[in-house]
Amino acid sequence: MRSLLLPTAALAACFLTTSCASSPPPAIEPRRPLPADYAQLCPQPGPTPQRDPDAMAIALKELYDHYGICAGRLADILDWLDGGQ
Repeated sequence: MRSLLLPTAALAACFLTTSCASSPPPAIEPRRPLPADYAQLCPQPGPTPQRDPDAMAIALKELYDHYGICAGRLADILDWLDGGQ
C-alpha cells in the first residue's frame, strides 16, 4: 500500500509545480497621479466672532460651506480611486 501512495504524492507535486510555473505573472498597474484639483487643501475657517449673534450665524454658515467643499472633494477622490471619472 505504501508503494502506491508515494508515486501518487510525487505525481500530485509535479502537477502543482508545473501549473504554478505556467501561469502568467500578475499584472501590476502603475498608480495614476492624483489630479491637481484633488491635491488642494480644504479651505481654512475664518476667525470666530465673539459676541455678535448675527456674525456667529454668518460664520457658522461659512463653516458649513467649507465642510460641503471638503466633503465633496473627499467623495470625488474616493470616486477617482474606485476607477471612476
